[in-house]
Amino acid sequence: MTNIKALLENAGTVALRVNQGLEPMEGWEVPVFPATYPAADKAGHRHDTPYTVNQLRDGRWVATLDTVQSQANRMEASFSGELAHTVPTVSITAGERTIGLPDLPHRLADAAIRTSDLHDEIRAAFEAYDAGDPLPVAQLGPTSLVYGAWDSRDTRVKIPRMIRSEIYAWDVDIFTRSAQFTSAFSREDLGLTENEWKKGAEVGFAPTPSVDQHGGVVVHGEIRQIMTLHLGACRQLEQARPGLGTYLLGLALAGYWVGGRAYDLRTGCWLIPQGTPSIEAIQRDGTRSELELDEEQVTRFLNDTAVPAAATLDIRTGPDPIHQATFDPKAGKALLKKGAGE
Repeated sequence: MTNIKALLENAGTVALRVNQGLEPMEGWEVPVFPATYPAADKAGHRHDTPYTVNQLRDGRWVATLDTVQSQANRMEASFSGELAHTVPTVSITAGERTIGLPDLPHRLADAAIRTSDLHDEIRAAFEAYDAGDPLPVAQLGPTSLVYGAWDSRDTRVKIPRMIRSEIYAWDVDIFTRSAQFTSAFSREDLGLTENEWKKGAEVGFAPTPSVDQHGGVVVHGEIRQIMTLHLGACRQLEQARPGLGTYLLGLALAGYWVGGRAYDLRTGCWLIPQGTPSIEAIQRDGTRSELELDEEQVTRFLNDTAVPAAATLDIRTGPDPIHQATFDPKAGKALLKKGAGE
């Protein structure tokens, strides 16, 4: 059993690394579907595919199944669900919709909450962080200190990520697929003219082919999730505000074990763990040692050590809202105008 607090106290331990093997839930012979992205320009995709793939010098292709940003959002989402009791409750309302701060992709730097009536308080928190005091950020949105934030449109303050995770598939072949839609009724059945029938493909009447579309990747090598937690960053925050690094270490570990180990990434990309993860403590001198760490230990550390540490810093965790922000449409339009000007 690993003493998690000791990892923080030992200055020689600079990071934790978790290496989890994964496999397609539907089997290795079935293509899995990475995320797709639009082409950056008219030249099209670099490797003639909407997936993020890169070719190694030995000719093998490596596909990114889930990016650092996507993994961070998956982990952070757990703080709107199972782990909601461990962070301050902050929400923002725009129109008729209200969502929690952990669901904003850019956290405290997200344009929606930066153009709300919380603008001044958030700005002050970023400025305090830049001056060496991370506590105001933690009191508003502690996950910004775990997953990072960049206030790119105002203070320009950048908070680095404490944790990063990615999922790669090694040695892949890129597939294409084709399909054909055939209407259940003929043109005559529907009483359409020939010209109307030709236009009918746009609304789902006429037969429509779909040829040479992206069809996923077949993986011949390994699928690996690599998570790295920067203990040095935790330690710096602990030194700035005793107890804060302890609290954030608990959040980072819990976010990974609860949200980061859910592998139903998207339709056609359902993964399952392949054995138990390899967990290492990385030392300053480059040596690595194996650790025994599981969700039960992480949960105990979070509830018994991390959250109580937050209470000593007046970080108000739990279901009672500390802020219910409202989006300001005028401020939103002003930000749009400023962005267009830049």
